[in-house]
Amino acid sequence: MSPFPHPGFRRHMLATLIVALLAIPAWTALAGGPAPQAAHVEPSRFGVVEAYYRPDDAHALGVGWERIIFEWAQFQPNSPDEFRTEVIPDEWLRAAQESGREVVGLLKNTPRWASAIRELGAPPFGLDLPVDDPGNYWAAFVRQAVAYYGETWGIRRWIIYNEPDIRPGELGWYEFDGEVEDYYQMLKVAYLAARSVNPDAVIHLAGMAWWTDKAAGRAPYLKRLLDVAAQDPEAREHGFFFDVLMVHTYFSTINVWNVIVETEGLLWHYNLQGKPIWVAETNARPSHDPRAATPPHPAFSVTLQQQADYLVQAAALSLAAGVERFAVYRLYDDHFVPGVTEPWGLVRWDGTRRPAFTAYRTVIRAFEGTLRAQWRYSDRSSLVALEQPGRTVYVMWARESDPVRFHVAARDDDAFATRVGVFGTEHEQTARRVPGVEGRWYVLEAPGARPDADGAVVVEGSPLILVAEGAPRAVWVEVRGARWRLR
Repeated sequence: MSPFPHPGFRRHMLATLIVALLAIPAWTALAGGPAPQAAHVEPSRFGVVEAYYRPDDAHALGVGWERIIFEWAQFQPNSPDEFRTEVIPDEWLRAAQESGREVVGLLKNTPRWASAIRELGAPPFGLDLPVDDPGNYWAAFVRQAVAYYGETWGIRRWIIYNEPDIRPGELGWYEFDGEVEDYYQMLKVAYLAARSVNPDAVIHLAGMAWWTDKAAGRAPYLKRLLDVAAQDPEAREHGFFFDVLMVHTYFSTINVWNVIVETEGLLWHYNLQGKPIWVAETNARPSHDPRAATPPHPAFSVTLQQQADYLVQAAALSLAAGVERFAVYRLYDDHFVPGVTEPWGLVRWDGTRRPAFTAYRTVIRAFEGTLRAQWRYSDRSSLVALEQPGRTVYVMWARESDPVRFHVAARDDDAFATRVGVFGTEHEQTARRVPGVEGRWYVLEAPGARPDADGAVVVEGSPLILVAEGAPRAVWVEVRGARWRLR
């Protein structure tokens, strides 16, 4: 039996685990105060997983990149003499090119013939041989894939496996059967093999599930992996054999920030703080959708509105934490079985779009030009200020069940600002006087968050977006009559 069930089942099991862990503190101390500034990057910042299922929808969103799985076991199912390029149809790659989407390939799954235990997640034979030795089957496959898809389609970014921190027997599925040392060797071999045929190849570290280690009381997989790399005398000159670090985070608004900051802390510990971080998977799967029957007893109760709200919050917090690129898991509910599999897609199995599709389009249009970002917060309020050429975009929401009134300072020469809804509707926002306060202010009312049945807030309150000219201004918040300035 394959250890790789449908992705919807995987995410359901992981969500169940996360429920029990939301209150667990981060392994390292969380950073306070201003967030690191996000570097200016190319317009391909926002992406989706597997856009090829619905290329027209991906084009309508305006995403700049997508992830596609290049499964080794499908390219070479019977022997190392095969290389079946038809497993990735040319039309997928052509559609991405024509729409301006960069394809990021994910390499994983050893063929059964290439390992002793004959499982897809096993480390392969020959992993310790030189990368130019034909007996190192993994190196040979990586060289062939990187050379062919680089020359033919211009693909240069490659993720090495997916969520290797999930151990066999912990969640009912797993992606990698080896130990941390085995994954490090897979990474090292892939890096050296890829660079041997394409010096411009960019190697991405696998995204981690993260929560399985916390549940098991282990140090984070990333820390253990970097510990192994630090013992390798060749690692430092090759940047620990990866160029970009991928992050997966789901459901909880605050965990977007926590996981990224914890990851950044580990990179700093090993003097790797220059490595870009991408949020490669994120979403809050809706458990209530009248157009798609969902499995009973979901780990989290998430409405369609909350899924949309989460994507706005997650994108804003990611930019504030210095993330270079961001992607949603996933564009489309492929192979959806009503009442059995989980509805992660921005687009339903029948081709209709969930509200989150429109919300993500709002994110891409409103957040794309961000040069710098900062998160200002209190226990009950969040504000992310996105600095863009000639303007600032303020993304504001309530963190708890109390509604929050935000006051954004207006300049004397302001005519108005623009209020943008989660779903892209625009309204003129005029400044007004506030009793007992000097000057004029843009005043916006953010609704309180909806707690779960047990009283916990997972997805925080519905965001407000204000676009105003110039640099960031002073912002005050008001909750139950008490006012204070966000700094």
